Amino acid sequence: MMSGPPVKRQKLLYDSEEEARLERVVFGDGQDVIEKLLGEDEQRWDVGEVGDEESEGEKLGELSGEESERSGGESGTSGDESDGDVAEGSGAESDGGAEESGAAWVDPDDKTYTLNDVTNPRLHVKHRPETHLKEYLQNKFTKLVGTPKWAEIKTHEEEDSDSEHEILKHSNHLAPVKTKKLAKGLIEIKALRNINNETQNEGPFVTNLRFHPTSTVAFATGLSGVVSLFQIDGKENKKLQSIKFDKFPVNCARFLKDGTEIILGTRYRNYCQIYDLMSGKTYKAQLPHNVTNAKNFEVSPDGKLIAVAGRTGEIHLLNGLTKESITTVRMNKKCCTMAFTPDSKNLITHGESEEIYIWDVNTRRCTHRAVDDGCLASGAVAVSPSGQFLATGSKQGVVNIYDTKTVMGSRFPQPLKIVLNLVTPITSLKFNPTSEILAMASQFKENAFRMIHLPSLHVFSNFPTFQTVMHNPLDIDFSPNSGYLGISNNKNNAYLYRLKHFGNY
Repeated sequence: MMSGPPVKRQKLLYDSEEEARLERVVFGDGQDVIEKLLGEDEQRWDVGEVGDEESEGEKLGELSGEESERSGGESGTSGDESDGDVAEGSGAESDGGAEESGAAWVDPDDKTYTLNDVTNPRLHVKHRPETHLKEYLQNKFTKLVGTPKWAEIKTHEEEDSDSEHEILKHSNHLAPVKTKKLAKGLIEIKALRNINNETQNEGPFVTNLRFHPTSTVAFATGLSGVVSLFQIDGKENKKLQSIKFDKFPVNCARFLKDGTEIILGTRYRNYCQIYDLMSGKTYKAQLPHNVTNAKNFEVSPDGKLIAVAGRTGEIHLLNGLTKESITTVRMNKKCCTMAFTPDSKNLITHGESEEIYIWDVNTRRCTHRAVDDGCLASGAVAVSPSGQFLATGSKQGVVNIYDTKTVMGSRFPQPLKIVLNLVTPITSLKFNPTSEILAMASQFKENAFRMIHLPSLHVFSNFPTFQTVMHNPLDIDFSPNSGYLGISNNKNNAYLYRLKHFGNY
């Protein structure tokens, strides 16, 4: 059904002149490109704009653009021929320069056009050293802009190294970083030559073993009154020096003054023996009149204080430099064990009762008392170097691990972990310097030694083994970087073990 009269369509007429005009407008006239370029360049040189590099750079950009369009159009008509030229230029002329060996595009006509074709010959000879137009354009572009990064040609070695760097940078699984955290479950440990293998004259009971805080040196001493220093290397452990103190069985020994002195105490004398490592000399340090012996004492981490346990619950605080008495504090029961916090601001004491005492060193007062869970009498206490954990060992063979803040703030703190692996009284507790291991021991049973992984609070199951011969462990210490573990016993020995996870020392 028709809705209206039919519409007549107008027939389009072909106009060849109009088509040629539009073609020249859109594509330009390929025949007069050189004349136009020559005219523009002559005008530029005649006007005298040689010093204006900005305008000159713009015109050179236009020049290179039009030349590229012309060369691209011509090369497009002979694709096979241009491909052959590219291969020839990249292969035969690879030694000629970086721009030829690695060029993305090579136009064979670039070698045919000289600078005289597009510039004033008189000015060219006078001012320009270039011969070909290509050289002129490259030099001017480099002068105005510089060499862009995309134009830099790298060798295969550089490209490979850059690509590997980026891959390693963005793919962590290809460049795994060794974790510094100690894994739980099993610990890599190796028995080495005994520390006192050359001497073994410190006494059947090697009561004390300590590593130097800054040097690869350790000392061992015992009830025979001999203190020996060793160079720790894990192979020979060469003896450096031994000193004999007559009628002075050593019950307790510690480093003083950042490791320049060793202080030794006994239960039978009211004085201490001091050994100066720098001079090699020894001297006596008389204890205050109210201090009868120094069989049990601890030195603060900063070395300024020495806490000496008395017979009936008193704790004597001495000056670490002069050994003079500062003050005396007292517990309700006998003090058996002590430990300073890492900041040396607090002293923690424990003894023949269930209470843990927290003392403020500055005010010399008890700031808090906490009940040790399930403990009737304590034999050891230790604070981790990080200050996070506090461990107590009872004479019933139980080790409680607390959060330090909980103990200092609560009357009845709950342990993070209760360790029941040992059944005899706990006599030694020691954290390693990184606070990842807690070692515990009892001197009342052979091989009564265990290590606990922190913070998972799991006991390492592979040490000691059934073949390990440790006898009765008396003292424990770790080297400054936890690379070595030392354990002394009641059979003249100071054992040395290598903890492979940690550093060399």
